[in-house]
Amino acid sequence: MAERYQINEGVVIRRHELTSGDVIVTLLGEHGKWQAKVRKGKRPGGHLGKLSLFHDVTAQYYRKTEDNLAVLTQVQLNGALPRLSDPAIYPYAHVLAELVDKLTVDVHIGEDIYKYFVSSLRGLNQGESPAQITIVYAWRLLQTAGLSPRVKSCVLCGSSDLDQRFDIALGGVTCQTCARGYPISADLLTDLQAIHSLSVRDTLARGLTNPDEHFRLLSRFLAYHVTELNSLASLTQLTTHD
Repeated sequence: MAERYQINEGVVIRRHELTSGDVIVTLLGEHGKWQAKVRKGKRPGGHLGKLSLFHDVTAQYYRKTEDNLAVLTQVQLNGALPRLSDPAIYPYAHVLAELVDKLTVDVHIGEDIYKYFVSSLRGLNQGESPAQITIVYAWRLLQTAGLSPRVKSCVLCGSSDLDQRFDIALGGVTCQTCARGYPISADLLTDLQAIHSLSVRDTLARGLTNPDEHFRLLSRFLAYHVTELNSLASLTQLTTHD
């Protein structure tokens, strides 16, 4: 069958180097996630750096059949966010990239997840509070994927007389009568309600009270409802976040 050349765009969210020397890149675009191979010795223009994590690229590729992995032939760098390579910022961007990678396994995503992801990277590149930006966008990505926690009424009985507990398995807070789940602070509960009702801009403007507590809850929630993120586990080993 004749090779089919195509052009597509996306943000690089994962790279994996094979023992052969070939590199597999995973990209997220407006129309979904796709993968392509960069062959050893035939790397586009000799500039594999164009395919660094978080770079926005346009790529030409071909497939011998629809079932074959795409092979890149040309890459054009559309944009890079320089602060994301900063050691103080990179771990947060990696968390969001791994999250969208896991959220889009074997499913077609709409434009909203892609747009939120791109917006989150821009926020990290420009903002002053990478931990808070990551937390807010992580919950918003989960919400967009249909995994939003219940934070305004009891996940068990629907009561609005809430206790300071979050049932990880059921995915939401519980009331004072049901009183079941992982203990959380009153401030964390207020933050969660703001995250899931206000715009991203307004949520970040009001700020979050305790990013460390947020990351602990987020880690537990993801481990149960999505999967454990290696990048988040590494990040939470840090003692404090801004």
